[in-house]
Amino acid sequence: MEKSKINPLIAGLINMLLPGSINVYAKKEWRKFVLTFVGVELVLAIAIWLGLSLQSARFFSFPQGVCPGVLALIVLVPLFVSGLNAAKELNKNLDDKVLYQSRKPVNQDNEDEQLQKIQKMRDEGLISEQQYDARKDKIVSKK
Repeated sequence: MEKSKINPLIAGLINMLLPGSINVYAKKEWRKFVLTFVGVELVLAIAIWLGLSLQSARFFSFPQGVCPGVLALIVLVPLFVSGLNAAKELNKNLDDKVLYQSRKPVNQDNEDEQLQKIQKMRDEGLISEQQYDARKDKIVSKK
């Protein structure tokens, strides 16, 4: 199964809403997901508890919910950014793989197999029409 590109914005939002989910969505690493999820949920719970405690203290006069909200954002923003960066990295790796495949020379198979391979590469968008024509001419001229 061929991997497709991941939208970085969606990856960031998913990672923010379900902490650590980028590990499953992009990398297929379930263990990292579970560890990240548990760790972030614990940190988030502590941040909200701390914010509520500070909110109810007599020496602070913040509007209701400001302190817990700010502390929660301190946890959620890095989750969004890490999901965004992980998706960008995965997309870059996929682009590099496509570029490598498009520049890799065709094996010395028989003529029909070589033509089928370059046809498949053209259909998948790995090579342009001009590259297809040039490779086809090269294969046919070897006769």
